[in-house]
Amino acid sequence: MDTEVEHADILLAYADAIYASDGEELEKTREQVRKRMGSGATIEAAATAANFSMLDRIANAVGIQIESMAIGQTEDFRDKLGINDYVSATNTLGN
Repeated sequence: MDTEVEHADILLAYADAIYASDGEELEKTREQVRKRMGSGATIEAAATAANFSMLDRIANAVGIQIESMAIGQTEDFRDKLGINDYVSATNTLGN
């Protein structure tokens, strides 16, 4: 993925490992983040992922809908990123 975010490659790999629930891959990518970016960045990356997960769960729990305008505007990248395959997508898109 082409991005202007510094260290995007390792941060994306770390995020993938978190959501894949693969303990070995998570430990490997966590160590790569730490080596390349430092311990503070590892903590920030973990906190960011945890916060996203928390906010997503809250939105799903209270039934917050995706705005109809946003459905069309995000269709291409939701599909590319696999977001439509998330279990919670049924709630978000079904409302």
